[in-house]
Amino acid sequence: MEDDIGFMCAHCGGEVHDVTHNREGAVDGVGYRHNRRVEPWDHELELAVGVAQAPSRACDFCGEHEPSWLYYPTLDPDDTDMFEVELDTTHLSDDDTAVAVLNMLYPWLACDTCSVLVADRKVDRLIDRALDRTPVPSDAAVDEETVRARLQGSLSVFFSTRPGRPQPSRAI
Repeated sequence: MEDDIGFMCAHCGGEVHDVTHNREGAVDGVGYRHNRRVEPWDHELELAVGVAQAPSRACDFCGEHEPSWLYYPTLDPDDTDMFEVELDTTHLSDDDTAVAVLNMLYPWLACDTCSVLVADRKVDRLIDRALDRTPVPSDAAVDEETVRARLQGSLSVFFSTRPGRPQPSRAI
């Protein structure tokens, strides 16, 4: 990330993107969201203009620093016979829909512990680990049940788009 002025979150310093909300070909509006696959539940987005901080390399499952493994999305038709993900957005907000789409498009980093849990497809243990390392505060905008549902949705997209083995993260 260069020192370009753009949208950022005044609370965390993270980069912010604008998201066009449209359904069935009509633009419903434009919103803003953190440029992270799973939005932090410890604060609301505080839109500001400035130079965003470079994102730290952390496990996308639990937040541990210096992850060891990288999972690329399998979107190449040469890698699989068919790529199809059923994404039911009926009960998702526009922001949650945008997060689900980002989950499909970007690579995920994992620490050693989470990589083992991914290999064993232990979704509940991945969610428990994430919440143990970053608990939902009692005064958060959403409750733990909502956070668990969002993490469950993100992980279901992850597992449906990354059937292969991880690569060492030093490859990026």
